[in-house]
Amino acid sequence: MPRFAYPQIAAVILAAVAVFTAAPAHAKPGQADFTPTSTSYRYDGTHGVFTADARYNTASRGHQLIWSLRLSESVRAIVLGDMACGAYVEGKRGYSDHHPAVPSDYQWHSIVSELQLDTQYRLVANCAFTAQNGSTTAPGRVDYSVVFTLHSS
Repeated sequence: MPRFAYPQIAAVILAAVAVFTAAPAHAKPGQADFTPTSTSYRYDGTHGVFTADARYNTASRGHQLIWSLRLSESVRAIVLGDMACGAYVEGKRGYSDHHPAVPSDYQWHSIVSELQLDTQYRLVANCAFTAQNGSTTAPGRVDYSVVFTLHSS
């Protein structure tokens, strides 16, 4: 099964892979660079929407990344039952966000706390599910990955 290193959400059904790589015109594909004056990132694609906001120096939890992922209607339409979703951040010990059974219309959201400034991280998220495309039922999967940095200036 392919792994995607950039902000690509892929729905994998049988042997077909649908990948989209649209990103905001001002953003580098697969990379969210935050600064104290530019704290938001949004990725709209055929298979879903990913958003992220950086919070600098919150009182009790340090620097944070608040993110969300919502699958598109076209992907949600092929999901049978619940999905198992999980996320982690490469370079950040102690963070994970796992949901063993969420509906396809779930607005997945999470907060990564105590991030270091000027340090590159990589958020990796995926959901596995049973997919039905017409009369065919097979395993399906959505993968998402983005490299991000909270820059000090």
